[in-house]
Amino acid sequence: MNVEIFDFLESCIVVFDKNNKVVYSNAKAKERFNIKVDADVRNIFQPDDRKIFFENLLDVLNKEGTYKNFIRFIDKNEKIQFCYINVFKNSEFFVFEIIVLSGFSKLSLSQKNLNYSYLKYISQGIAHVLRNPIMSISGFLNLIKKKLPNDLKEEIEPYIESIQNEFSKIMKVVLDIEIINNASELKLEKVSIDEFLNSAFENFRKENTAKFIDYSYNFNCNSSLFLDKKLFGLVLEEILKNAYESIEEKGNIFMSCQKEDNNIIISIKDNGGGIDKERLSMLFTPFYSTKPKNVGLGLFISKLIVQAHKGRLRIISRNNTTTVKLILPIEKRSRMRIQRLNIV
Repeated sequence: MNVEIFDFLESCIVVFDKNNKVVYSNAKAKERFNIKVDADVRNIFQPDDRKIFFENLLDVLNKEGTYKNFIRFIDKNEKIQFCYINVFKNSEFFVFEIIVLSGFSKLSLSQKNLNYSYLKYISQGIAHVLRNPIMSISGFLNLIKKKLPNDLKEEIEPYIESIQNEFSKIMKVVLDIEIINNASELKLEKVSIDEFLNSAFENFRKENTAKFIDYSYNFNCNSSLFLDKKLFGLVLEEILKNAYESIEEKGNIFMSCQKEDNNIIISIKDNGGGIDKERLSMLFTPFYSTKPKNVGLGLFISKLIVQAHKGRLRIISRNNTTTVKLILPIEKRSRMRIQRLNIV
C-alpha cells in the first residue's frame, strides 16, 4: 500500500510495534507532535498516563482490537492538546489516528483555567445529534426481536441484546452531556437517607458479583434529606463503580453514613490500591481517566450534582485505600434553594 496518501490527511496517523517503537508517522503527526520513526510512542502521553493508562490501553487492544476516546497529548512545544483518538490493532502493529480538537487546544491542566464554554458548546451538539438516532435504532431492534421466527430466536436474540446493552452505554454518555449543559434541574423530594443508601448499595451489590468482594455497610443516620433521587443515585453508582473497578480480583467495599452537626456524611471506602498524588489532582478533570474504557466524565459530573445539592465531594487516598466522602447539609425544604447544575 502507498502510505504517502496518509500525508494528505488532517488527522495524525502513527503506527507502532509491540515494543512501543514508532514504525510510521504521517506528515501531520510529525508536524504537530514531532513523532519520528524509532521514537517511543509514549512520549506524546502525559507523564502520569505513560504507564497505567498506556498499559490498560494495550490490554484493551490485545483483547478487543479497537478503542476510541478523548485524551490529552503533549505536542512538540510541550503544550497540552485535547484530542480524540481512534486506535486499532493490525496484525503485530498498533495504529493511532489522532484528531486534534482545535477548539479545546487552549485547555490547561489546571481546573481553575479550564474554559468549559468550549466543552458545553461541543457537547450540546453531540447530545442533540446522538439522542434521536440511538432511540430509533433501539426501537427498530425491539421490533426485529419481536418479529424473529421462533427457529431463529435462540440464535439471534443474544446478539440483539448485546447491541442494546452497548446503546445503553451510549445513552448514559448522552445523559452525562445533558447534565453538563445544565439541562437538568434538581427535582427535590424528602427521602430517608438510610433507606435510600441501603437500596442503592444493595442494587449495586446484586449487579456486581464477578469479583470476590466483601460488601458491607453501616447506615444509622436516622435523618431525612431533600435529594434529587435520580441524579444523586447516579453519583452513588459512579463512586461504587470506581471502587469496584479499582479492585482487581478480591477486596472490600464499605459504605457508611453518619450525622455530624448539621451535615450528613456518606463515605465509600475501598482497598483497591489507592490513588497517587498526580492522579488524585486530576480526578475531576473532564475526559481524564486511566481506564481506557471510561469516558472520564463520571466524577466530574458527580461533583456538579453534589455541589448543586449544596454539598461537597472529597476523595482521600492513603495506605492503599481510597475513601470518597459526600458531605450534605441537613436543611428544611423552605431553606433549600433549588439550584441548576452549573460549571461556569
